[in-house]
Amino acid sequence: MKDPFNREIRSLRISVTPYCNLKCFYCHREGYRKFNSRYMTPGEIGKIVRTFLEFGIKKIKISGGEPLLREDLPEILERVSHPKIEDISLTTNGILLEKYAERLKDAGLHRVNVSLDTLDPEKYRRITTYGDVELVKAGIERAIEVGLTPLKINYLVMKNTLEDLEDLMNYCREVGAILQIIELMPLNENLKRYYVDITPIEKKIAEISDKVVTRRSMHNRKKYYIGDLEVEFVRPMDNTEFCNHCTRIRLTYDGYIKPCLLREDNLVDILTPLRRGEDIREYIHQGILRREPYFKAPNFPSR
Repeated sequence: MKDPFNREIRSLRISVTPYCNLKCFYCHREGYRKFNSRYMTPGEIGKIVRTFLEFGIKKIKISGGEPLLREDLPEILERVSHPKIEDISLTTNGILLEKYAERLKDAGLHRVNVSLDTLDPEKYRRITTYGDVELVKAGIERAIEVGLTPLKINYLVMKNTLEDLEDLMNYCREVGAILQIIELMPLNENLKRYYVDITPIEKKIAEISDKVVTRRSMHNRKKYYIGDLEVEFVRPMDNTEFCNHCTRIRLTYDGYIKPCLLREDNLVDILTPLRRGEDIREYIHQGILRREPYFKAPNFPSR
């Protein structure tokens, strides 16, 4: 199904918990700030995903908070696995990944994205408050070992991590990971102090690349190949391409359809009608109809 702006919905991003075992100062918790005591069960998540399949969903991304804090995560993965789902991925901080990687693979997970902004132990601890970067590295290497690939390392560029780019490029080469360079979303005055324009970085990467591939299915994002290293850039802020070609819709841990990461005023409660035994197709339809680009190009078609 397409939304009112002719954007096809292909990906469902499911937050399974608002909680995390780290305390990164820049975290926006998937854009959802209100905590609710209710959680979707694995069975409920499975039913919602099955219904979303009727609307053309092909990809599932599991996120949090930190999704590995859910002890029933393997069951959730088993419930969302389906022949029509082409890709099931998970975003994690990696702290618990070494312990659970094999179980997640066996439960149906295809690949992982691991957040890692620096390899420096002390700097990593300052950014995350509680984190041990060696645990993250062990998790990355175990995930690759069991086949949760292609594994992407999410590197958030900030003023205090800009100097870590070269080390992370070398590490990704060493372990066989893709480096995903992400623009900071400066959603408050404090974060604006850390913001870095990643345009010069992308230009530099382009200059030293052997090959560049543009993927229209991913917001016209470019993939840069430098020898055996693959580098991607993610620019969510003031990016009309990011919004105009967005194919994602989100599901919060407490059962709300979230049409846009950057908005909280257009959510659709799907868990309440599901628990009442209602047909939830109409609620999914409502969620899709509420989608619109947050950043619009001047010539972008209106409703």
